[in-house]
Amino acid sequence: MYKGTKPGENSPMPRHDPVTLALHWLIALLIAVAYAASSLVEDGPGRAWAMTLHGSLGLSVFGLSLLRILWRGFARHPAPVPMPALMARLAHYAHVALYVMMVAAPALGLLALWASGQGISLFGMLALPSPMAASRGLAKFLDEAHELAANALVALALLHAAAAIFHQYILRDHLLERMAPGRKP
Repeated sequence: MYKGTKPGENSPMPRHDPVTLALHWLIALLIAVAYAASSLVEDGPGRAWAMTLHGSLGLSVFGLSLLRILWRGFARHPAPVPMPALMARLAHYAHVALYVMMVAAPALGLLALWASGQGISLFGMLALPSPMAASRGLAKFLDEAHELAANALVALALLHAAAAIFHQYILRDHLLERMAPGRKP
């Protein structure tokens, strides 16, 4: 099992590049805050503000996730940590699902808003008007799909975090060090 260094070496666990690290943690933070803001969207005096914040954060997650996927195609990655084939396959499928939900959840939210006839602004600076006619039925369907995708995204993110903690503290393979903030690669 990989214990942070290869036999005979004193080098630390190889890390991801700074852009990958920054995108990883920024997207994680934005998802957490957007999900928390969505609880304010239902009712209350801050509903309009929470809707604007939630939508802006969602657009940010969408754009940064697309950037992360694009960057992933160009960036060099550390070699995979040795693990059983089934575990590696499950990790791969979980990462693919996480990336899909990072794009799908905000995209569905945007489409739901547009289908309701509303536009959206990015933190009050960039307005994106609805390009489609309002359709109550379609808006309701897309809103429910957005909620389902957002819940799946958060569940996958929690699973991802739990797997990283499992690797770090149970398997002790130092996998978490690849994405840990605050350390030089």
